[in-house]
Amino acid sequence: MRHTVEDLIRRINAMHDKAIELHRVRNQYSELSGKSYDKEECVRIIEDIQSLALGIAMDKEGQQVLTEMEYNSITKD
Repeated sequence: MRHTVEDLIRRINAMHDKAIELHRVRNQYSELSGKSYDKEECVRIIEDIQSLALGIAMDKEGQQVLTEMEYNSITKD
């Protein structure tokens, strides 16, 4: 893995936060309001989530599973 475990956690948390944002944008208006959700914004958020997921899926370089502390000690040498 090219990235650290902590990087993976940050990316997954970002995906979670974006999914919550998507839920809010999609559901911000009720049918009674007569307004519709911002479809373009929803698509943009979905594309962001997909991009993050693809980055995780494509991170197949190397066999090590490093923490930031280990990564930092390797890069200082």
